[in-house]
Parts: sequence; C-alpha cells; structure tokens
Amino acid sequence: MKRAWLFITLWVCPLISLAQVQPDDERLLRALEEQGIICKGLSYTEKQEALRIYLHRKATMKDKKQKGNDTTKQPDTLNDTKKTCISPE
Repeated sequence: MKRAWLFITLWVCPLISLAQVQPDDERLLRALEEQGIICKGLSYTEKQEALRIYLHRKATMKDKKQKGNDTTKQPDTLNDTKKTCISPE
C-alpha cells in the first residue's frame, strides 16, 4: 500500500508543478504603458521586446547598485526612460 501512495505522489507532483500560473505579462505591459515607460501603439511582439529591454535595464541597475559602482553620480537609465518611452526600434 505504501508503494502505491509513493507511486501516486511521484506521478502527481510533477503534474502539479506544470499547472502553476505563469506571470501575467499583459497586466505588466498595460501598467508600463500607462506610466509611459513603454511606448503606446506597439504590436504584441514589439511590446514583448520593450518589456525585455526594460527588465534588462532594471536588472543591470540593480546589479550596479548592489556592487556599489554607482559613485559617479550619473543619472539612472531607468529615470531617463520615464522621459522617453522604450521602443524596440
């Protein structure tokens, strides 16, 4: 009986991990468009590319701040993106 439960548990657990909810890119894209970070009027693939660029810049800035390399007092590129929106063009 213990073997049966072990088999069922091992068989069902991988299926549960596949059923996890994926991140909701649509809501994130909509919020970034409303804030003016990502340009409006882009196609779906262009929005995905702009999101990739935004997340890459954000991760890069986070790494720089953690390493303490931000002593040059140069403006953050993320703050610059608030002035001009991100477009993959």
